[in-house]
Amino acid sequence: MPRERTFWMVLASLVLVGLLGGLFGRRVGTYPLTLAQDSPRPRSQEVRERVWRAARFEPVANVPAGAGAAVEMPTLLRVNGRGDVYVLDSGRSEVRRLSPGGRLQTVYRDPSLGNPTDVAVAAGGEVWVCDPDHRQVAVFSAVGRLVRRIALDPAVARLVVDPTGGFVATGLTGGKGLFRRYSADGEPEGSFGTLFQEELQTWVVTDGWFVSGEPGALIYPFRNAGLLISYTMDGRLRFFRQTIAPLPLPKVRMDAAGRQSLMPDTPLSSISGSIVGDDLYVLSAAGTGGRRVLDVYDARTGSYRYSLQSPEGDARYVVLAKDFLYSASRQGVTVWRRVAH
Repeated sequence: MPRERTFWMVLASLVLVGLLGGLFGRRVGTYPLTLAQDSPRPRSQEVRERVWRAARFEPVANVPAGAGAAVEMPTLLRVNGRGDVYVLDSGRSEVRRLSPGGRLQTVYRDPSLGNPTDVAVAAGGEVWVCDPDHRQVAVFSAVGRLVRRIALDPAVARLVVDPTGGFVATGLTGGKGLFRRYSADGEPEGSFGTLFQEELQTWVVTDGWFVSGEPGALIYPFRNAGLLISYTMDGRLRFFRQTIAPLPLPKVRMDAAGRQSLMPDTPLSSISGSIVGDDLYVLSAAGTGGRRVLDVYDARTGSYRYSLQSPEGDARYVVLAKDFLYSASRQGVTVWRRVAH
C-alpha cells in the first residue's frame, strides 16, 4: 500500500510538472507586439520629416540632485498654473513641490509609499501618487496631508485625474482594455483601449505618459512605440496617430514564469508629454546626434506641427508651461525661460 501511494504521488507530480511545463513552456520566447484585430489603425503624419524652428532657452533656476540635496533622484515632473513644479523624487519615494524659483514648498510623504511611479495634480491642488508596490493610490491635500489611500487590485502604474471625478489608469497586468476607469473611491467603472494582444497590454510593454488634454480628454504618448493616442475620459477615441519619428512596435521576451521584458535594444520613443494651449509637446529620444527633441503636435488632432531642439540633451523628463520649460535630469531640476528671438 505505501508503495502504491508513493507511485501515485510521483505520477501526480510528473503530470503536474508536465502541465505546468506545457502551460509556461509555450509562452517562453520572443513575441512581437501587434495591433489587435479590432484595434483602430494609427494614421501616419502628412509630413514625413521634421520641420525645425529655432528656439533659445536660458536657465533661471537650478535645483541640484543628490543625497542631502533638495531632490535626490528626480524622475517625473508636473507643473501647476502658478509655475510650481511637483517632482517625483524616486530616491526618497516622495513628491516635492518647488516654487518657480526652485525653493522647496511642500513634501508629499507617507510611510506607506513604496516605489511611486506617477503623480497627478488635481484642479483643486490635491496630489495623487500612484504606488503599485502597495497596490494603492495615495491622495494628499495641497498642503501635504494624506487625505486617503485608495486600494487597487490589480495595481496600476500611471494615472490621470478626471476633473469631473474619478481617474483613469494603466495597470501592471494585461487585459482587454489598456486604460481602466475608476470612481473617485477606486471602484472599477470599466475599461477601454483594445489595442494589442490582451496578455501583452502590460505596463512593461505599453508604458507611456498620461497628458491631460481638453476638459474630459487624455492623450497617451507611448514610451517604446512611435504612437500617440487620445480618448475622452469615458473611452471615446479622439485620434490615433504615428509620431513624426515612427518606430516599429517592440518585441517582448517571456520567461517560463510569464514575466515580460522588452528586448535590450528597444529604442525609446516618447520620454514625456505636456500641453500648452493647443500644442502637445512630446520629448522624443529620436533626435539627431543623440540629443533630445521637442516635437510639437496639435493636441486636438495629433497632427505634427514642428520641432524644437531641447536645451538639455540628457533630460529624463520635460514639461512645458507658458514661456517656461522644466527639465529633470541626473544633475537635478532646471527651470528654463524661452527667449524670444
